[in-house]
Amino acid sequence: MDPSDEMPAQFRGEVAHIVGERPDGPRGESELPLQQRNHESNLVLLCFNHHNEIDGNVQQYPVNRLYSIKAAHKSWVTDRLTLEAPWQTTLHNFYYLNVPRLQVLSAISGASLDLSRYGQVVALHEMGWELGGLMAGFQQLLEQVELKAIPMRNALSLGSDARGLIVSFDDRFRTKNITMPQTTEEYRTAVRGDLQTDPQIYLRANERKITMVVDPRWITTTTAFVQFRPSGGQNQFAGLGLVNAVGDDSMSITPLVIGLPSNPFMEALYSNA
Repeated sequence: MDPSDEMPAQFRGEVAHIVGERPDGPRGESELPLQQRNHESNLVLLCFNHHNEIDGNVQQYPVNRLYSIKAAHKSWVTDRLTLEAPWQTTLHNFYYLNVPRLQVLSAISGASLDLSRYGQVVALHEMGWELGGLMAGFQQLLEQVELKAIPMRNALSLGSDARGLIVSFDDRFRTKNITMPQTTEEYRTAVRGDLQTDPQIYLRANERKITMVVDPRWITTTTAFVQFRPSGGQNQFAGLGLVNAVGDDSMSITPLVIGLPSNPFMEALYSNA
């Protein structure tokens, strides 16, 4: 794959002590024994900036307040997890595979797919016969990894709290600006961060416009391009996406996988083939 698409490993936070680890440290004046100070119940994960902020403003962030903040966040996470359920939709055919994003999600879940045999890939639909093996590998990967998602329309009710969630969808979308690039440079520059010109699919639901920018590099076949630019300017798409941003009247989702949902007739037909 293109090395520029790889995401380098980065530290995202620091483990902070609520009651200080040492008596002379921030919030360290306590009868809590050292063993308990290093227990999970006395630790909280913070970003670098907030770690410095709470340790530099002990009066503003006393022990009781930090315990309350931790409890509230734990409750919030629990509520979000109860909204999620394993994605059970089987896609009969892949129209779109966001390879870099799927690789990251798979690695987080402890699974992986070795793509080194394919070398540098500019666009999936130009891979020729090897594309079948890659799509079969991702099919198995999605079956192995228990991707948790909530229905996209349910996520709308969460407002800004939906950011970062994986959502599932099976809806009729309108299509815009999706054409097949003719050169490598056109593939690399198709997405510029401008919704007026970026290739995308979108719909309106619950008074919000839901937009998914479609990177032509990850459209799987020439036939799939046709699905993204039908004559009527709209089509039925199913798949998974990651919520990036939520506004008062909008929601931005990065599509992870888009395809044609299977059904009992397809399952019976192809299982007997």
